[in-house]
Amino acid sequence: MKNNIYLLFFISILIVSTACTKEEDNPVESKIMSVEALEFVKGMGIGTNIGNTLDAINNHVSNTPAGETGWGNPLITLEFIQALKGFGFKSIRLPVTWGEYIGPAPDYIIAQERMDRVEEVVDWILGEDLYCIINLHHDGGTSPRSWILDFENNEEVIGDMFVKVWRQIAERFKDYPHELIFEAMNEVGFNTGAKTERYRKMNKLNQLFVDTVRPTGSGNASRYLLIAGFWTDIAMTVDPLFKMPNDTIKNRQIISVHYYTPSQFAIATSTASGYGFRDNWGDGIRAEADYSGLERNFQRMVDRFTRIGIPVIIGEYGCVRTNKVEEGRIRWLTAVTKASLDNGMCPMFWDNGNGEVIIRRSLPYRRSTTLEAVWENLGLPLE
Repeated sequence: MKNNIYLLFFISILIVSTACTKEEDNPVESKIMSVEALEFVKGMGIGTNIGNTLDAINNHVSNTPAGETGWGNPLITLEFIQALKGFGFKSIRLPVTWGEYIGPAPDYIIAQERMDRVEEVVDWILGEDLYCIINLHHDGGTSPRSWILDFENNEEVIGDMFVKVWRQIAERFKDYPHELIFEAMNEVGFNTGAKTERYRKMNKLNQLFVDTVRPTGSGNASRYLLIAGFWTDIAMTVDPLFKMPNDTIKNRQIISVHYYTPSQFAIATSTASGYGFRDNWGDGIRAEADYSGLERNFQRMVDRFTRIGIPVIIGEYGCVRTNKVEEGRIRWLTAVTKASLDNGMCPMFWDNGNGEVIIRRSLPYRRSTTLEAVWENLGLPLE
């Protein structure tokens, strides 16, 4: 009898153990994986963009690419990457626009020199033990040379091009470590037609991105993929119509939004901007409303994504300097950075290198006094 009891006990343990190996039936294991994804993004610390450089695009109908220096910035160098690391950044978003380097249909071959240059800079970033994000940047813009937004009118052709471009990038970088993150696109959304149809198109593009990258295998089979929010806008991205893509692996997706709120302060430079205009933030009678509004916006992302294990990257945030009270800019940048970190998100400054400099791009490299003040407010080292 005792032997039979032991046998039954052993069988019951075996059955339970077998059941627990099925991830879909094991919420505890799923939760562990979710925590791993959240911890991955927390480990990215504070990041910055090297904007208006590899993402530059000719704003006129021309066959001549803008080139890396076309918008007034110097070539990216290893020394500049090292300076960013020395200033305390752990992650770099490397915006890349491919449109001027893509060949004709049906293959849409990316020019070798473009791919080589992007890989060179990626190698520098990863070689400094930093995280790196690459994307399709102004490919989703409004320049005559941009193309992704035409998905609204030409779904089959643009979808095919989107897949073939991402397949080439994924193949080139498939053996890279997980510190390299692919971001589907930048600030893409659709404004015409029924709301359900606009979201269907956005969801389809994100799904095409995942479905293209995963089959290339190697590191891409489990690479973290950065899914583009609808116009990277918080309100539009938390909408129930926005869907995260289906995937062949769980807990390897991150959601991307940008933060330039309120636009009257962060973006507008005068009353003629069309946004309305504010020259200050976080001071006087509006202080409480400013801080509580910031808290509400981040809480919406927590409720929609972080609480179910989907990490968040604030892929861009910044505040223009023109006609602004500097103390207000410092308060805003400090508050957004702190809110990101407090909620387990990775904040990434938007630095265009010319006009709203976070880090001086040429020798001697140095942080702006604005960034030094933010670092001090956050208690971060300035050496």
